[in-house]
Amino acid sequence: MAIVSLALIAAAWRPVGAWWYDDIGNLALAKGSPSRAVELFDRGLALAPDSRVLLEDRGRARLPADPGGALADLKRAACGTPCIAEEGDAQLRLGNARQAVADYLAARAAPRLAQSVKRMTAIGQYDEAIALESALIARLRGDVLYRADLAAAYETLGKLEESTAYARQNRAPAYRRVAIEAHKRASELAPFNEGYLLSYGFAQAQWGDPRAARAAFARELALHPHQADAEKALQTLLGSKAREH
Repeated sequence: MAIVSLALIAAAWRPVGAWWYDDIGNLALAKGSPSRAVELFDRGLALAPDSRVLLEDRGRARLPADPGGALADLKRAACGTPCIAEEGDAQLRLGNARQAVADYLAARAAPRLAQSVKRMTAIGQYDEAIALESALIARLRGDVLYRADLAAAYETLGKLEESTAYARQNRAPAYRRVAIEAHKRASELAPFNEGYLLSYGFAQAQWGDPRAARAAFARELALHPHQADAEKALQTLLGSKAREH
C-alpha cells in the first residue's frame, strides 16, 4: 500500500514540477534572461515531454539565439494562431521573408509584421525590412480584397527605399527610383488617399520628373483645395518651370 501511495505521489509530482519550471522559466524570460529560461523549460519538459505550454514557452525563449530550434518547438506546440505568429518571427530571423509573411497573415498578425519592419529599420537592417515588405506585396498582389493593404505596403516600401537611399548614398539613385515607383503604385491603388499622393508628388519633385510631380500636386488640390503642402510645392515647381523659359 505504501509503495502504491509513493507511486501515486511521484506521478502527481511530475505535472506539478513541470508547471513550476514553466512558471519560473517565464519569470526568467520576463527579466531578460532567455538562456536561463531555456534551461528551466528544458527541466520542465524532462518531466512533461509533450507539454504544449512548455514547448511554446521554450520556443519563445529560444527565438533570439536559436530560431531554428524555436520554430521546431512552436510547430510541436501547435497552439493555433499564437504559435503561427511566433513561427513568423522565427522564419523572419532565419531569413525566410515569404514564409514569415504567410505565417503573419495566417495568424492575422499584420501589426506584428509592421512592428518587425519598424524594428529592422531602426537598427539599420534595411535589406531585411525591404525583403519583408516586398514579400508582403508579392503575397497580396492580385487579390482585390487586399487592395487597401497592398497600397499601404507599397507606401511603406517607398519610405523604406527613401531611408535606405539616405543611408547608402553611393546607391541612392537606384533606391529612389524604386521609391518613386512604389509611391506611384500606392497612389494608383488608393487614388483618394491624400497621403500617398503627396508622397508620390514629393518623391517625383525631389528625384524624378517635375511634370509628374506637378500632376500629382494638381490632383491633390482637386481632392483637397488649398491643401498647404501641395499649394506650396506646386508654386515652387511652376516657378522653376517659368525660370527655365
